[in-house]
Amino acid sequence: MRRIISISSGKGGVGKTTFAINFALSLSRVAPTILIDLDTGTSSVRNTIDTPVAKDLYHFFRKGARLDECLTTLDTSLDPSGAFSNFAFVAGPRHVIDEITNMREEARWRLMQAINDLDARYIVLDLKAGLDANVIDYLPLSNSGVLVFTPHHPAATLAAGDIVKSLLFRKLRFIFAEGSPFFGPGGDRQHQAMINALLNQVEDVYDERLKNLDEFMSDLYGALGDNPYLRAISDVLNSFGVYFVLNMFDGIEESYQTTIRPFVEYLRTYVSSKLHLTNLGWVVHDQQIHEANCQRHPILLQSPSRKEQSIDAIRREIASLESAILGLEDPRLADSAPPADLRDELTRIDPSCTVERQLEILQHMYHSHGQQRVRENFAYITHRALHVMQHLPPDSFGHPRLFSPLEIFDQLMPERAVEEDMEEEAGQEAGLL
Repeated sequence: MRRIISISSGKGGVGKTTFAINFALSLSRVAPTILIDLDTGTSSVRNTIDTPVAKDLYHFFRKGARLDECLTTLDTSLDPSGAFSNFAFVAGPRHVIDEITNMREEARWRLMQAINDLDARYIVLDLKAGLDANVIDYLPLSNSGVLVFTPHHPAATLAAGDIVKSLLFRKLRFIFAEGSPFFGPGGDRQHQAMINALLNQVEDVYDERLKNLDEFMSDLYGALGDNPYLRAISDVLNSFGVYFVLNMFDGIEESYQTTIRPFVEYLRTYVSSKLHLTNLGWVVHDQQIHEANCQRHPILLQSPSRKEQSIDAIRREIASLESAILGLEDPRLADSAPPADLRDELTRIDPSCTVERQLEILQHMYHSHGQQRVRENFAYITHRALHVMQHLPPDSFGHPRLFSPLEIFDQLMPERAVEEDMEEEAGQEAGLL
């Protein structure tokens, strides 16, 4: 099934665009994939891919070009074998244009409709860092998309938690908005006022009466007992998926202490303990990634070589423990060990056996004497993502299409949509009579 996957980060400097480009390249090994640069203030995608761009978002907004006319494929100098012929991207403007960088609602909706009309299995959205209307309108309603953060930028980790919180509250606001089935004709306006007041308390970081949605649900249960409002909130929390990738990863302890632990604690303390968190994988800290970006030649487009290998802190830590306990080879001797197998895992992405391939890649990385390649990281992440897309409902990871606010309301409130259709049909019949 077609899937639109947003890539976001709470703050800049975490390697979001680098991840988005290489993730889209990796997905294109499976099916047609389009990367769209919505971080329009930086033109970072076009500055990282050395390919001539004939038309970009400027031509879409200013010159009336269709979005599919703004697609750019890879130059043969970057992809001489055509291995990534299924990849294309839509570049942001070459320079900052305020009306595009800070799109109004009408412009956003026009672009969203055009994205929905693109002919591709996977569409990857590289969103701007932070959180505003030009980010949240492109994010899924029932999951986080892919959040990217790094041990080197702790503030970005907590900011990613703010994205999760904003998405959840956005969905709850729609559910308990004016005109929802909960508060339609015959609904209890007093309950509506109470629930929205409680949501305001939880969302307000300066109001400490209710710290998170778990406390909110406890108060609501105490006031009304078991009720449909409580069940609706519980359904939202239990079905919401949080997906993240650790970028510039350089060791278990540092990553846990500076990234995973504070992220989980933030969500548990200020959002809810009921959320489902999934680590899609990691990308090792490797100077060659930076060098590839500077050369405008993304690392996955380069042929694998032994020079591309980097020391993997996780494997060294585990190998050190094994050598001490089991008397195995000391990983410090890895430099004198035979070179690792240079097979290219990226060419072996197989959507028909995602779990098996994940295990094979992990095993291959484990037996590589403390070394692994970035290509393997992306092959692993891609198999993880494919597995999620194949085995969970369509709105569990990314989303099949982008919705306007009104469409979101109708998606969340099918009863209202049915009532409106019935009213419209009744009106048409009356007109005929």
